[in-house]
Amino acid sequence: MQQTSVVAVVVSYRPDERLYRALDALAPQVGRTVVVDNGSDPDAVGRLESIAEASGGRTTLIRNGENAGLAAAQNQGIRFALEDGADWVLLMDHDSIPDANMVASMLSAYSAHSAAEQIGLVAPLLGDEEGTLKARAYISRHAFDFRPVRFGPGDVLDDVAFAMASGSLVKAEVFRDVGLMREDFFVDYIDFEFAFRMRRGGWKLIAVGDAKLQHRLGEFEQKTLLGRKFCFNSHSSFRRYHIYRNRLRVWRAHGVYLPAFFAFEFASIGIDLAKLILLEDDKLEKLGAIGRGVAHALIGRGGARAG
Repeated sequence: MQQTSVVAVVVSYRPDERLYRALDALAPQVGRTVVVDNGSDPDAVGRLESIAEASGGRTTLIRNGENAGLAAAQNQGIRFALEDGADWVLLMDHDSIPDANMVASMLSAYSAHSAAEQIGLVAPLLGDEEGTLKARAYISRHAFDFRPVRFGPGDVLDDVAFAMASGSLVKAEVFRDVGLMREDFFVDYIDFEFAFRMRRGGWKLIAVGDAKLQHRLGEFEQKTLLGRKFCFNSHSSFRRYHIYRNRLRVWRAHGVYLPAFFAFEFASIGIDLAKLILLEDDKLEKLGAIGRGVAHALIGRGGARAG
């Protein structure tokens, strides 16, 4: 499998310098890069246009006049990649920076795998500059198995339950088989839903310890509580609304097929709420957003919440 069969789809929304570092790192690793911009400011768009013009056709910019949502932007890029004849689509966020050999490591692990034909997604090892992301993946071998496993260089994990979209290398055939991303999710839990849909369709996910990606999960904060310093990532009320609304929608759609996922989710909710109440600012606004998200999940509302 040649690396030129890979098309990277990068979604940008009000990016900082990490996007341009990511594009530089991606250029030698993929055959083509498609940047889908979701209504960023004119300076950012102008810079992206310059990068596309200077790339000799290897970088394409798709501009949205407003924020169409992460899933919709991903789908624009995925459709472009499929029409371009890609064998693989690499999904990337604008704040994720790949190591120099990330794509090659994932393709190598895939090619060497004994069940390569069943593998639909290859995930990297995530990390961040602040050290808040743990070097682990979640494994599920059957409906009542869902557990974290630490991994690192040299490791290839089978039976991965889900993968964060950013850094995921997805076989083009998967999209033709199970469909694209759920645009009514707008943002958050899109990758959970897609991974569970893949698994139900008979596809396998693996994670590769030699493939590394720097990623930012929320806004990094530091707070002191009872004399102890805490470092953590937080989300705005807008993001909290979509996280809680969409996680309930994933439960309803896929929970019966993976009941062990509920234990993981309940633990995640407990940790998230404790962090919000004890450490974060704008507590009432965020708790209200969570409540609205749950209510809207129960009545089946999708799309974006205004504000």
